[in-house]
Amino acid sequence: MFLNLAEHEYDRDITPFLRNGVIIDTVVILDIIYGLVETRISRKKLSELPDYKRLLDFFDRLKLTNQWNKFYITPHILTEVCRHVRDTYCKWQNYKEIIATVLPIMEYMGEKQISKNDFLKRIELKNPIIEAGDISIYVSADDLLNKKQKVAILSRDHALNKQYQDIPNVMVMDYQSIILNSL
Repeated sequence: MFLNLAEHEYDRDITPFLRNGVIIDTVVILDIIYGLVETRISRKKLSELPDYKRLLDFFDRLKLTNQWNKFYITPHILTEVCRHVRDTYCKWQNYKEIIATVLPIMEYMGEKQISKNDFLKRIELKNPIIEAGDISIYVSADDLLNKKQKVAILSRDHALNKQYQDIPNVMVMDYQSIILNSL
């Protein structure tokens, strides 16, 4: 089910999905990192970064501001994030300062472990697309669903979001429609 901030009440509709934390996608983490670097390192004002401000407003609305321990990543997502951060910022003079700013957030995030066999089972042989971060989110979400638990996913990936849109125990927080288009 897609989160709809206009229709869903926080206590009744949203909180049950947040109890197990929010599985967060690589691109969203990279947007957080970009905003942190721009505001803390480059000293831009929040008003100069409207998409980052919308993301922070969304976190405020869901009572997730500075609640990094409520977000979950997988080792695959961490690997993707590290590669992007290195490729984007390694030539900056203050690279060490950037890493020192970003690292605490990553340390506080929870971790969902993914087994190799579960990962490999999620690769479709007819049309093999191997996106490690996405596959690890599928496996994490499926693990919680198999335990009859609710799960929240914050993603900017249309295909991933569509995969779970009709599953009642998954709350899809579609970055594009909620954060960029409605806040």
